[in-house]
Amino acid sequence: MSPLPHGLYFCFMGQVGVPISPPVLYRRLSWLYPLLFDEIVVRSHPPLKQIFARYPKVVHAISHAGSLGWLPPILALLRLALSEGGKDRKALGIFHRGLYKFAISRWILRVVFQSTEPPTFAKVIEAFRSGPVNDIALFPEGDNCVLGDVYEIRPFRSPKFIELAIAAEAPILVTVHRGAEEWGKDFYIPSWLLRWVRMIEPAYVRPLMKNPVLNLPLRITRIPKFSLHCSLYFPRLSYDQLSSRPRERWFQLHEEAERVKALMVALLKDMPYV
Repeated sequence: MSPLPHGLYFCFMGQVGVPISPPVLYRRLSWLYPLLFDEIVVRSHPPLKQIFARYPKVVHAISHAGSLGWLPPILALLRLALSEGGKDRKALGIFHRGLYKFAISRWILRVVFQSTEPPTFAKVIEAFRSGPVNDIALFPEGDNCVLGDVYEIRPFRSPKFIELAIAAEAPILVTVHRGAEEWGKDFYIPSWLLRWVRMIEPAYVRPLMKNPVLNLPLRITRIPKFSLHCSLYFPRLSYDQLSSRPRERWFQLHEEAERVKALMVALLKDMPYV
């Protein structure tokens, strides 16, 4: 295997992506840490330093915990990557398309991560499989995080992250976290509003009929102790085993993704509330 190129790049891709050195990115964001965190702790099996040293490519599947729950783990993992031997890796983050619709999140993605539009799956899988990208960071729950209890793992929006992992023969580092649950506020949605919800996001209607609560990002509070719990998962499915039939292929990926979700649930259950 050829040596990895030097200079960590957090390429949060739009059309092509702008490479940013994580030490530079960390310096750009360092002012946020004392404002948001008192302490960041991590428990990882195996240790992150061992993972970064052994595996040239890793898919990071991270829990969400509310609408804004994606930001604290990204900040925490950025700092941990610098301290645990990952400073010479290249990473690619994938954000939900909905984040590009809101002014605040769109501004963060554009200014901080140089991302002006969400990447296509074809570009991501090519960059990860054949390019110099070492790490892909994503949140499988997607916008399902706004439905139901933020203290629980929500259904995955898509199982396609499994295809990313098996295409590059990469393990999946499953990461859950506690501490960011209060970054949203629950709102009761009366039945008469469901017709308007159907116009905006039809997929929300059925879950809201069972539990009529939406968690919306209306506040950012200081996190006294932000905790991460990580575990490495190796997919049982190989890329050669994927069916050429789209429906059958989806069910294969979904079955594997459900195993990842079960691990996520177990890891979160093993963490204390903070």
